[in-house]
Amino acid sequence: MKIIAILSIVLVVLFNSCSGSDSEKSPSLKKGKYSYSLTDSTGTVLVEGEMNFNTFTLQKDSKDDYVVAGSYTVTNMTKDTSYHGFGTMNGGDLTGYYNNAKKFININTNPKIADANVFINASLKSGLLTGGWYYSTFRGAGNEGGLFKAVKISDK
Repeated sequence: MKIIAILSIVLVVLFNSCSGSDSEKSPSLKKGKYSYSLTDSTGTVLVEGEMNFNTFTLQKDSKDDYVVAGSYTVTNMTKDTSYHGFGTMNGGDLTGYYNNAKKFININTNPKIADANVFINASLKSGLLTGGWYYSTFRGAGNEGGLFKAVKISDK
């Protein structure tokens, strides 16, 4: 009887040690559709649409860093031609990097080109993505930029 009790304890300890906290956790940023807007520094809406985050791939040798992939649409775009950065924002694929510990995402709105692109940096707080956007060229970040906001509207 004592042998069965000892074996049971050993098995319980062994089982618990194998199911450690190294298991992959899902990121706090969730897959699905988000309604977004890009504004200038005064809050005037320049671009509106939807972003859909489809996949989160955990980076090798990391517990917090994910590659994000998805797509976006543009439903409303400013007619102000002084904003050159939006010439490349036609909707389509997006990629990004998300750090789950810092709740921070960097989004590339056109990963197929390297020049003349709009990038978004945002933090996740209470399900809301807020941050900023900037226009970047081979010559560096341009003087265009402003605020970004996105809120989840549906699951994948």
